[in-house]
Amino acid sequence: MPKFKNLLELAKSEITIITAIHNIKSNHGSKTAGTDGVIMPDILQNQYPEVIKMVRNALNDYNPHLLRRVWIPKPGKDEQRPLGIPAIIDRIIQEVLRIIIEPIMEAQFFKHSYGFRPMRDAHMALARTSNICHKTGYHWIIEGDIKGCFDNINHTRLIKQLWHMGIHDRRILMIIKKMLKAGVMDELTATELGTPQGGIISPLLANVYLHKLDKWIVREWEEKKTRHQYAQRNTALKKTNLKPAYLIRYADDWILITNSKSNAERWRRRIEKYLDTKLKLKLSPDKTLITDIRKRPIHFLGFRYKQVPGKSKTGWIPRTRPDDKRLKTKVNELRKRTKQLRKFDGEQLIHQINIINSAITGIGNYYKPATMVNIELNKYANSLLYTAHKALKSKGAQWTPANKVNNLINRHAGYTTKIPAIKYNELIIGITSLGFVRWKMGYPKNQIETPYLPEGRNAYYERTQKKQPLPRDDITMNLTLSELIAKGLTDPRYNFEYLMNRAYAFNRDKGKCKVCGNLIIRDELETHHVNPNLPLDQVNKVPNLASIHKWCHKLIHNNIDVSSLVDKKVHQKILKFRKMLNQKPEVA
Repeated sequence: MPKFKNLLELAKSEITIITAIHNIKSNHGSKTAGTDGVIMPDILQNQYPEVIKMVRNALNDYNPHLLRRVWIPKPGKDEQRPLGIPAIIDRIIQEVLRIIIEPIMEAQFFKHSYGFRPMRDAHMALARTSNICHKTGYHWIIEGDIKGCFDNINHTRLIKQLWHMGIHDRRILMIIKKMLKAGVMDELTATELGTPQGGIISPLLANVYLHKLDKWIVREWEEKKTRHQYAQRNTALKKTNLKPAYLIRYADDWILITNSKSNAERWRRRIEKYLDTKLKLKLSPDKTLITDIRKRPIHFLGFRYKQVPGKSKTGWIPRTRPDDKRLKTKVNELRKRTKQLRKFDGEQLIHQINIINSAITGIGNYYKPATMVNIELNKYANSLLYTAHKALKSKGAQWTPANKVNNLINRHAGYTTKIPAIKYNELIIGITSLGFVRWKMGYPKNQIETPYLPEGRNAYYERTQKKQPLPRDDITMNLTLSELIAKGLTDPRYNFEYLMNRAYAFNRDKGKCKVCGNLIIRDELETHHVNPNLPLDQVNKVPNLASIHKWCHKLIHNNIDVSSLVDKKVHQKILKFRKMLNQKPEVA
């Protein structure tokens, strides 16, 4: 096992710190304060050297703030679970450590653990379940539930596990230990057990802790080393006393597939003992079930999975449905939100309709791999549409064929089902139907896909048909860094947010000048404020920045006639940029 030392130096590098802040500022929670009251925009408006120094000082002598406690409902349950909201600086430190540690852990993690890992999702776990049951014909499944897993992780054992997996920088381990022990505001004692749910690094640390369980189960069957080499696992089963066990884990939610009820019972006893003695965790006796999926379904990751008679080599085929209780909870939330539409008008109403449509689309996308998805979602589709029509009736809502509305055109193409729609600025805006979804087979994880290797990234983007994000051109960005830092001392616009977002603007502009359209060679780059009169919290947003040649930049700011110096098209762009320089911000 490689030993990774000097990790703190990597954590303190400018590139790591900038990347961490990039990642956090794009999160929805970036404007949620911790116990210190600071939000991400407060940090972004500081000067570049101050931010870098602040993070480095925190890493050198780390003392986390107390967590802010928030309670949120558990999906599909009448219970609530606690979230600990860290301060922004603590989130930055956690993200810095995640960036450094995650690639080391990912290279070692069990290939069939899917929760909170890059380029993996619940659909892959479901596909693995279906694949194993189909190939082996096994139909006995343990539905595992670890009692309060995140709240009962033993800190000492977690730190030892990190050391065992190669994290040999004691300074990093001490920072993680302090993170784990950060107390909660209004709860006087330090946290002695568990990882704080809500922390950026918590899911990774939970996977590290449960990695020991994964490796033990895998060593007992899937990767069991036997005296004789067997071409197939089934041959080993006949000639040895081995008990089959195919583990599929998603964070603390896991199942184990085996060939008989007696073996399932043995495995449950063994796992219960292992968790207790090795990890100091308990199985929930009421929720850890042994199920024959040919008789009743298992509940896994919001799905009900069962086998029914059908045409296959085993004589059984999968039947998958959304979990009733969880789906009903989501529909009830949608219904409440839809009823609120009557309170809005104009742009606010359109914004709320877009949010509801996103939620409806998200439910369909999540349950798409369920073989009975269309039947199950259609149970609620009509009633939701009538709720929407009733809420929008006073806004002039009309029942309109879905393929005639002007929003979600790709989703609505081919559907003539009528949906409630309103007119806004000559457009017809409709509320989509929960029933507009078609089954799509989920595919098992391609183990080549990883964000940490070029071939892994290429395989992922080929499968998903997504565009690879352009890397930050840090060399180009650093050429004018010292000059811009000096400018920031007298002009607050040249703050940390400006220095970060100009890289986004450069990628958006594909490295070309927004005035003349030619490629910008490194030391020719200047980033122009389109409207410099905007407030400080808006002036450095990416839409207000433009990548421009130094010479073209001078033409914008020199108030002279340049029509004889440039062609007509470039001249028009210069005039347009000049006009924006004098535009005053709208007063709210």
